[in-house]
Amino acid sequence: MDCTFFGDIWLKPPNHQVISSFAQLQFLRRPVSSCYLKASMLCDGWIGYALFSFLVGIGILLAKRTSVRPNLPTIGPPGYFGSWRTALRGTINQHELLQEGYKQYKGRAFMIPQLTGWRVMLGGPELINEMKNAPSTIISSEDAIRDIVQTPYTLGEEINALPLHVDIARGPLTKNLASFFPHIIDEIEAAVPVLIPDNQEDIEGWTSILAFETSIQFIARTLHRIFVGVPLCREPGYLGIMIDFTKWVMITSTIVGLFPEFLKPYVARIIGTSRRQTNAVLRYTREMLQQRLQTKDGKEHKFEEAPDDLITWLIDIAPENELNPFSLSRRLLSVNFGAMHTTSMIFSHVLLFLAGKPEYIAPLRAEAETAVAEAGWTKEAMTRCVKLDSFIKESQRLTGLGSSSMTRRTREDYTFSDGTFVPAGTTISVAASSIHVDPSIYGENAHEFDGFRFSARAETDSGKINHSFITTSPEFLLFGHGKHACPGRYLAASIMKMTLASILLNYDVKLPEGYQPRVIWLGGNLIPDMSAKLLFRKRNDP
Repeated sequence: MDCTFFGDIWLKPPNHQVISSFAQLQFLRRPVSSCYLKASMLCDGWIGYALFSFLVGIGILLAKRTSVRPNLPTIGPPGYFGSWRTALRGTINQHELLQEGYKQYKGRAFMIPQLTGWRVMLGGPELINEMKNAPSTIISSEDAIRDIVQTPYTLGEEINALPLHVDIARGPLTKNLASFFPHIIDEIEAAVPVLIPDNQEDIEGWTSILAFETSIQFIARTLHRIFVGVPLCREPGYLGIMIDFTKWVMITSTIVGLFPEFLKPYVARIIGTSRRQTNAVLRYTREMLQQRLQTKDGKEHKFEEAPDDLITWLIDIAPENELNPFSLSRRLLSVNFGAMHTTSMIFSHVLLFLAGKPEYIAPLRAEAETAVAEAGWTKEAMTRCVKLDSFIKESQRLTGLGSSSMTRRTREDYTFSDGTFVPAGTTISVAASSIHVDPSIYGENAHEFDGFRFSARAETDSGKINHSFITTSPEFLLFGHGKHACPGRYLAASIMKMTLASILLNYDVKLPEGYQPRVIWLGGNLIPDMSAKLLFRKRNDP
């Protein structure tokens, strides 16, 4: 899938201690004496081994960095040390590097150096479409995801070998989307008073909340309402594990990725993320899963009366050896990983734009009021909210999830139609953040926020071109493009639109006086301002 995977692991949440991000480590929960013993054992046996392994890994990465290098124009100073300096620049802000490359080589392929090798970047629709249409046996999305996420060591070997979550997202999850809307709005209405409590102390009634933390709680509850249903989707302990899981995957993948292939299983075993997190989830899911499995057996595998949710779909298509609570919980974690943080980050940016652009609130609210009054909280009503859809899409055009999209890895040598040659083992991406602010595509105001940019285009084009948020193209690459575009985008977009519409109908929202959210680039990732606060107030005239 072209969902971009990353977490907020490198930034300290403003109201949590750093240690809270690592609370699942068992030895941090033990008495001091136990921690000391553990540390002593690590010092005695593992530090030397880990240091040796790390140095071996760096050596292999250095060899790889020079062995796979296409003959293409590069960004930054020439020479060995120049490329390292540029790679270090990219670890701070890759978007700036891509901007330089895109301006110089627009429509062509160019390379940027990274600490682990060279990456080819595509900067034109012809090359993007050509890569989109290339066979997976030659240019592979799966291999790229495996490199980024280190799937066998983070999500599990069975997830890497048989990605059932992709089939579910493309099948029952999308096909049954309309039937989920009553459950989504019910969960939103249940979550609102919990996540946005009334402030009795403020004379004007404003309540201050953290934008990202509130976003991720909204998304977690609504997603898991569809994944596992009530009451588990409202269980704080369960949701906490699910929210933290993405952080742990990215920590593990980053560490494991530094080591050579033959050492990765041992490093992953020391870190132990996948099994530890699965066991933690199992404390909450075991009883429910056992009941579901017994129901399936009792119905002779017909399973007619089962709830229409993710667990049912997993049980329907999982191989026989995975029809047990542990394996199904691991599958549940993998689906959660692909959906939770990406959707939360998108929605966090959307809320910050809404609060920072008060001139859009009245027209968006009027549109939502009319649509809901005429069609209820349905898929049809959300489809009518074209301005709301445009507002979300425009926010992601300027922010998105990162600087690149459509990352692939070549399995064989490949030559593009313009003569660009990339050898086997090359990582290729699309310079998405640069394309999204290209004046030749989005006009002279390409760097400015225009919330109704896409709804206006839809009116001008009279429906001949689909400008909706979920539509992918070489000009809008948030979800990737082509057959590997994120299959969960339909559900994510529906949840965000319904949540935003509900907030508009029931609340006023603004930023604190004098505050402007920051844009935080970390390597190729764009991180929401974790310290950003929003002010909510219950409407007196809903």
